[in-house]
Amino acid sequence: MRSRGIAVGAAVAAVLALALAGCGGGGDSTDTTAASAPVSHVSLNDLHPCRHVMHPTRMRCGSIRLPFERQDLSLGKTKIAFAVRPRDETSRPSEGAIFAVEGGPGYGSSRTAGSYRKLFGPLLKRRELVTVDMRGTGDSGALDCPGLQRGSAPDWIAFPNCARKLGQRFGSYRTSAAADDINDVRRALGYGEITLYGDSYGTFLSQSYAYRHPDTLDALVLDSAYPVQGESGWYPSIISTGVRSMSISCRRSPKCSGSARKRLAKLVHFLRDKNRGVGPLVDALGGAGYNPPATYLRIDRAGTDLRHGHALPWKRLIAEAKLGHGHVEHYSAMDEEVVSCNDYPLLWPKDASEAQRRTALEQAARNYRNQALKPFSATDVALSSTTLYQYCLGAPRPSSLYEPPVSPGEKPTTAPVLVVSGELDNVTTPYEGTLTAKEFPHSTHYIAKGAGHVADLYTPRHSKAGMRTRRFLHRVYDRG
Repeated sequence: MRSRGIAVGAAVAAVLALALAGCGGGGDSTDTTAASAPVSHVSLNDLHPCRHVMHPTRMRCGSIRLPFERQDLSLGKTKIAFAVRPRDETSRPSEGAIFAVEGGPGYGSSRTAGSYRKLFGPLLKRRELVTVDMRGTGDSGALDCPGLQRGSAPDWIAFPNCARKLGQRFGSYRTSAAADDINDVRRALGYGEITLYGDSYGTFLSQSYAYRHPDTLDALVLDSAYPVQGESGWYPSIISTGVRSMSISCRRSPKCSGSARKRLAKLVHFLRDKNRGVGPLVDALGGAGYNPPATYLRIDRAGTDLRHGHALPWKRLIAEAKLGHGHVEHYSAMDEEVVSCNDYPLLWPKDASEAQRRTALEQAARNYRNQALKPFSATDVALSSTTLYQYCLGAPRPSSLYEPPVSPGEKPTTAPVLVVSGELDNVTTPYEGTLTAKEFPHSTHYIAKGAGHVADLYTPRHSKAGMRTRRFLHRVYDRG
């Protein structure tokens, strides 16, 4: 790919030099924080036309090599890939950059560049767009566990076997290290302050960045956010928001009548009575925040059909959760599970043995009492396949090099922060968005009516969310 970039010729090289000139007003090449690795400024020959993202004639790709562990260089280095879209008005100086990081975890950010371009639109006249593939994703050494990626083996079997193969590097695929990678890409490209946009898990990563590198931000946008600290390992708002969203979806639909909440309770009773298992319903509801209200209405209809003797819609609904995940460089199921086990709140001590973890999970399910889980029980939720990260029971214990997303004593950025939530999003709920906004001294929380998960990118028809994001950044830049 580098030879292809060089072959473009001197004319394109000159245009690119002009497009990137003045990035960040001189940058921050003297950063001496403990989390920083030695980096060199990226030269023009390190950037080449991207073949894997939308609008390849505009995006330029490159990479730097960074340590797996900045405190133990013996573990070697990993490739961190990024893409840069030059500003539209290349004849005028750059006003900075918007960095965008994807969710999952597991998605490569650069493959979403086209959607980010549409989201930020006119903001890119004088600013570059930079996407960073987190370690273990996209072109940054995507982690591949065939059993997980193809959906050919249960997570609790495939994941521990693949995780052990990472050895001492298992803990290196963590949020705090990825946040430091973003900072090193920023330094390599010569930027000072940047705007950082994260969606879904990208909000979790961006919060970590905002604590670890608070003075490098001029603005932060967290789209479909959940808090980087203080979350319960039960994640009860996922269920309560899902049940409420199902009722709202039915109430607003001319094709739905009666009480969806009562029908859901009847379905739970039916599944228990017929020994069919409630876990698949928990899983289906837990992911219904994508593309609502259709997702909630489909669960309601399939459950009603099942109770009335027509099982095919229900079988199709729960079978979809068992499909594979496509190309690993687009999305790495392995990376998602590694990062989740390293960084998310769990119901057992992470340094415990697997047997001790299972005992802790069983005790937690017996003792947990929270009305937010109704009509499910704690056991229903604990036995579902995805909600509580049971595959992490067999994960390696954290090493002495592990750093949490936010370490004790770290303070968040004082830059303006916008938190965007979808009203019907139970993947990252409005309640979690409220908790996230409370972390930052200068934050605004916007809830988009009728919207689901990452409405800015996944459902463009909910344009109010994108408009709010652009308006927020316009105000920040105008004040600057």
